Amino acid sequence: MKKKHLLLINPWIYDFAAYDFWIKPIGLLSVGNYLEKHGYHTTLIDCLDRYHPLLKTPQSRKYGTGHFVRTKVEKPDILSHVPRYYCRYGLPLDIFLEALEFVQHPDAILVTSGMTYWYQGVFFVIELLKKKFPNVPVLLGGIYATLCSDHAVKNSGADFVVKGKGEVEALKIMNSITGEEDIFDDSESVLFEPVFHYYNKLASIPLLTSLGCPFHCSFCASNLLSGKFKQFNHDGIIENIFYFNHKKHVENFAFFDDALLVNSEKHISVILDAVINNKLNINFHTPNGLHAGEITDKLATQMFQANFKTIRLSYESISKSRQKEMGFKVTDDKLITAINNLARAGFQRKNIDVYVIMGLPEQTVDEVIESMLFVISLGAKVRLTSFSPIPGTKDWQRSVELYNMDQHIDPLLTNNSIYPLNREDFTYSVFQELRNLAKVLNYGLDQEINFFDQSNIAHAVSKQFKKQ
Repeated sequence: MKKKHLLLINPWIYDFAAYDFWIKPIGLLSVGNYLEKHGYHTTLIDCLDRYHPLLKTPQSRKYGTGHFVRTKVEKPDILSHVPRYYCRYGLPLDIFLEALEFVQHPDAILVTSGMTYWYQGVFFVIELLKKKFPNVPVLLGGIYATLCSDHAVKNSGADFVVKGKGEVEALKIMNSITGEEDIFDDSESVLFEPVFHYYNKLASIPLLTSLGCPFHCSFCASNLLSGKFKQFNHDGIIENIFYFNHKKHVENFAFFDDALLVNSEKHISVILDAVINNKLNINFHTPNGLHAGEITDKLATQMFQANFKTIRLSYESISKSRQKEMGFKVTDDKLITAINNLARAGFQRKNIDVYVIMGLPEQTVDEVIESMLFVISLGAKVRLTSFSPIPGTKDWQRSVELYNMDQHIDPLLTNNSIYPLNREDFTYSVFQELRNLAKVLNYGLDQEINFFDQSNIAHAVSKQFKKQ
């Protein structure tokens, strides 16, 4: 009997800016793999694949990152006040439509979704798919579908909206649509197991060695998306690293865990020992913030020997009350110890990035500036990020209660490139000035400007804010 065919789609990004930091639709790939194990045939069109065979060979940076193809599009009316270009990032439209012509007629289509404020790409791709395959059911899953499910049900055009981890739910829906019966025991435990055979070329591999996070930060939706914290068997992870390095010649691997270093002796340390002992020629990257309190001397040495190239640490804020609310996953002392351990292991301090968040509810400009200065004082770089209210989190509710943010706000207005809260002391222009200050401080670090001068610059900016 001919296998039922499912088309998997990773949509475009619609935003003011986007960049390929080792991005792959890991959740969608895991769902596709699970459905294949249960007898379905799947095909993927990834609109964010910079190496799609119909595209000209893209230019990549040293570690496999690079720019997406960018197409300027009209800004939605509610974003018209933002003085920046709005773009569709990913495959040019004509190439996407051409790729559809090569696809076997699907029995169903599965579309994933990323950030809640990227939903325009989701809507547009579903609209195109409905025109091309008018009677084919469309399933929508992913981050936006999970966190904004009511909005997605009402507006996306999808026939089914799947919340949370989608492997089992997608299988149930597929079987109800196609009349198929499981050929595997559906009582098996579902492992998060993405596969990458869909891709013509891989410049990097995203790794996910766990789901969720044992901490519950007020601004984070990790537990809403992934449920209880769970680490996967390290043997399978090691096997994947070896396979893609030896067989596919991939050198860059990016960990996307929310809590990569937790339980390190029985987890990440085992993985790194295997890499070190087998002398693999690879580079590791950590785009998600690492928990600084977990970085011991031993682990820092392993990270250096295993060739970590991109290190980003979670700090968020110098505020003691915020650190307490985050369960003390990081404190000033923990950050100092982590950076000292990394430096002793061989890392240059200025090559370590530390996340600082601006725009949190009740946060002052001074809190942000003092947080940045503390990071700079340790010789590390500031990676300044903007608060984005995420439905279901504590800080979403605070934003509603303290700043009269509409409980049903259009997700486009939660874009972290802008600022949705109604605060006279923390406007869009203040955001821009703080971003500029972060650049100045980081530049000063590279130029070895002494910290006293750096501090004077930052406090001068703070005084200027207070005059406004």
